[in-house]
Formats: sequence, structure tokens, C-alpha cells
Amino acid sequence: MTVRRSFTAMLMGWLVATGSWANPHRLDDSLSHTVPPNVQMQWLPLKSGQPYAGGMEARLRVNIRIDTRDWVGRSGRIYMVLPRDEASSIEAAWTTQGRLQAGRLLSGERALVYAGRINTPTLEDQLLVRLRSNADWQSNSRRLNFHFELDAD
Repeated sequence: MTVRRSFTAMLMGWLVATGSWANPHRLDDSLSHTVPPNVQMQWLPLKSGQPYAGGMEARLRVNIRIDTRDWVGRSGRIYMVLPRDEASSIEAAWTTQGRLQAGRLLSGERALVYAGRINTPTLEDQLLVRLRSNADWQSNSRRLNFHFELDAD
């Protein structure tokens, strides 16, 4: 019994120390917008041996404006999140103007875009985004629900 309690306490301590029980806070990014507002996916040329060969691609600019006023003076990590899409897998890769970090993620993942102290009530940047999907993309119109989460320190 003592060994089991010690193991359980040790496991819980490890989970807390590694951040596996992070408590993400969803941030308001409702003032962010894409340019153009609607994007048409285009077919990629067929090339064997490449992921997304024969899939679809789109490029767009996203003007990011994240409300961070409740977190000014605190430190944390901000992640961009792309929920899993049941229809097909989406890959997003982006560059930034420097305020946020460039990166890449697949649907169902989140990627770190900012780490450190939050000093301003809004976090703004412009992303140049490339979206790719497999050839199983079957919709003329779909909404991708990216959002941002904060893990406060």
C-alpha cells in the first residue's frame, strides 16, 4: 500500500512538473482577419513520394490581433490551435513579421507562437500562411477554426 501511494504521488508530481496538466486559457482573437476573406484551394501538381502530392494548397495573409489585457505583466506561452478536421487533414505553415514565431502544425495540433512576458494589452502580427490538404478535400466551402490558447506560468 505504501509503495502504491508513493508511486501515485511520484506520478502526479511528474505530470505537474512536465506540464501535462496544463490549464490552457482560450484568448479572444475576434479582431483577427484574413486577406482575402475567402480563399480558393488550388490543386497541386502530382509528384510521387511527397506528402500532399496531388493535394490542394492555398496561401493567405492573416492579420493577427489577440486580446491579452487580462494577462499583462504575467508570463506564459501562447499556442495557435487548429482543431482536428473530420473531413481531411490540413497542414498550416506560416512566417511572421517577428512578433510571433513562425511555425507549422497539422489539424488536431497546437504550435507555440509566443513565449515570455506579456507587456501589452494586444498582441499583433501578420502571418503569411500556406494551407495544404490531401486530395480528399471535398468541399467548396469550409471554415478552419484556428484559435489561440495561453498557458500561464
